[in-house]
Amino acid sequence: MIDIKILREHPEKFKEGARKKGIEIDIDLILKLDQERRDIQKNLDSLKHNHKELTLRYKKEKDENLYSKIKEVKEKIEKLKEDLKEKENKLKELLYLVPNPPSDDVPEGKTEEDNVPVKFWGEPKNFDLDYISLMKNLNLVDLERGSKVGGFRQYFIKNQAVILEMALLRWSLDFLKEQGFEIFRPSIIVREFLMYGTGMFPYGKEEAYKLDEDLYLAGTTEVPLMGYFADEILNEDDLPIKMAGISTAFRKEVGSYGKDVKGIFRVHEFWQTEQVIIHKNDLDETIFWHEKLLENIEKMMQLLEIPYRVVNVCSGELSAGQVKRYDLEAWVPSQKRYRETHSDSYLLDFQTRRLNIRYRDKKGDLHFPYSLNNTAIAVPRILIPLIENHQTKDGGIKIPKVLVPYCGFEYIEPR
Repeated sequence: MIDIKILREHPEKFKEGARKKGIEIDIDLILKLDQERRDIQKNLDSLKHNHKELTLRYKKEKDENLYSKIKEVKEKIEKLKEDLKEKENKLKELLYLVPNPPSDDVPEGKTEEDNVPVKFWGEPKNFDLDYISLMKNLNLVDLERGSKVGGFRQYFIKNQAVILEMALLRWSLDFLKEQGFEIFRPSIIVREFLMYGTGMFPYGKEEAYKLDEDLYLAGTTEVPLMGYFADEILNEDDLPIKMAGISTAFRKEVGSYGKDVKGIFRVHEFWQTEQVIIHKNDLDETIFWHEKLLENIEKMMQLLEIPYRVVNVCSGELSAGQVKRYDLEAWVPSQKRYRETHSDSYLLDFQTRRLNIRYRDKKGDLHFPYSLNNTAIAVPRILIPLIENHQTKDGGIKIPKVLVPYCGFEYIEPR
């Protein structure tokens, strides 16, 4: 959530930020409601003071006229309390819709076509077979029975591909542990306030699977990891907090109608490992960790020997909370293009303010820390570039060296 004080001071910045992100929001209406709320609060405080004075006088004088005035003031106080609550609820509802303005170095644009490449690694190659053909030939996937069992965008991963998925996940956790991350296996069933708190709601509400009035299946491990410290006060000495989580994730993919309808690139259910960092409210430190999270996934992709590029994501592709995001896109030979496999974002205090996560500095003052997140590995999506880039002439798949100890085999032989 946006700090209303900053919104008052810099309304044009937020209007421009919303425009760049393609989000329609009436900032002037929000500021009008805010002023009305403050006026009501001021009147309420005045009436409470008046009520207190009248009560003290009544105790001394026992004047029935004073008692009538006390009753009258009390009724006004109760009415203003109702008005204040109504204004606060409406203001909170609208503040949830105000996006973080993008960083000045974010390119302005509307779609992924406007993203700006900033880095390339590896030599893109062309191969004969696409991943679906390879996996079907090797009995590693069954899309038809997946659809029969679970409907559209569901699948069965089979045989060595299952071991490969587990190897990728375990290896990614070992890698992150070496980088100083604490490992978590959180529940992916989360309460509604966490979906609002992390910025998944209200804009992404149609993408989430709802279990009951207060519980949802989260679409990313980031949600429960950020919720871990909700409504808590941290110590500055404990920052930064580096969390690595592993869990399933669920997305309806409502906004992806007609995209990647065949295969395992865009699915409703997947496994992932995720990186989350919470640190002091310092922009320079945020930029440092943003680059560090990118460095982590670049190292991982290089060890997996998958060519990739990094793009600076344009303003229109950023979520409401994201100030800046790098996407790492892996080369997919059959499609002759790069596809997104990792998203590296920083959000300043957008999430921590909503989740009421604070830290106490050495002077004893309280602050909202900043947060960042980035994918580590998401399966089955990462199988697509891995399998295509490691296919052999005879139709088999060579396992990257770094995964061999986790898989127990070096090669998936053709049948």
